[in-house]
Amino acid sequence: MKGKIVKLTGGFYYIYTDQRIYETRARGNFRHSDIKPVVGDIVEFKYEEDKLGYIEEVYPRKNILKRPPVANVDQVLIVVPTKDPKYNLNLIDKMIAGYEGKVDILIAINKYDLDKEEAEKVMAIYRKAGFKTFMISYKFDFTIDLLRKYLENKTTALSGVSAAGKSTIASHILKKEIQVGDISEKTRRGRHTTRHTELLFGENETYLFDTPGFSSLDLDMKADDLKDRFREFKEFQNNCQFKDCKHINEPKCGIKDAVSEDEIPITRYNNYLSIYNELKEKEKY
Repeated sequence: MKGKIVKLTGGFYYIYTDQRIYETRARGNFRHSDIKPVVGDIVEFKYEEDKLGYIEEVYPRKNILKRPPVANVDQVLIVVPTKDPKYNLNLIDKMIAGYEGKVDILIAINKYDLDKEEAEKVMAIYRKAGFKTFMISYKFDFTIDLLRKYLENKTTALSGVSAAGKSTIASHILKKEIQVGDISEKTRRGRHTTRHTELLFGENETYLFDTPGFSSLDLDMKADDLKDRFREFKEFQNNCQFKDCKHINEPKCGIKDAVSEDEIPITRYNNYLSIYNELKEKEKY
């Protein structure tokens, strides 16, 4: 049988196929290979009724994300809170740089009803930078309905800071109650939950992976490669005098010219400088 691993806990792999979940373990031979099944993997498994199933094969992966490990992700939805907590553009641009070139990126400006003017400002920055960007709020169903169309038939990893509203969004996208930490989204009362890696799934082959929130992020890349993670630079970098232009102190830089002409958002460029300097500092040690 063929299916997708949707949960991993206590050494057991739960596989979804044909509208059913199967409990399995991995064959011992996986321990002697470099392949360890992770959530999101498409696998071949054997299962007999009333017996524990066993994973026989892991099919080749499209990709794998590291934090936490999940395979075959089609896209990442970066959730940006308008308020409570207030967004951090530098952290958003770090997240984007970490994912750029690996998976498609969508951006959702959440809780826009708390400050619509501020949400529109953030949306304008990222739409101008070339990202498909949405303003959403669970209080307005039409915003969730629009976003849902872009998540159908795909595996999407939700990413963002703690309290950005990722789990609430997942609950409304999938139209079912899910857990928010140790709190039931429906009752808002405490409930014991087991910490595990899990893909949530709903109608129309919609898979959502809700990653843990964070307040800081370290990028694993060289500073000189950062310019390739800012997609809006590509349109203007041929205007640079130097082929290896870093877009910082060089004369006749097409990127700096584009920033001065408001073709590239100033916040994006300033964050590029900040992240570049941070990466250069790390390279000293």
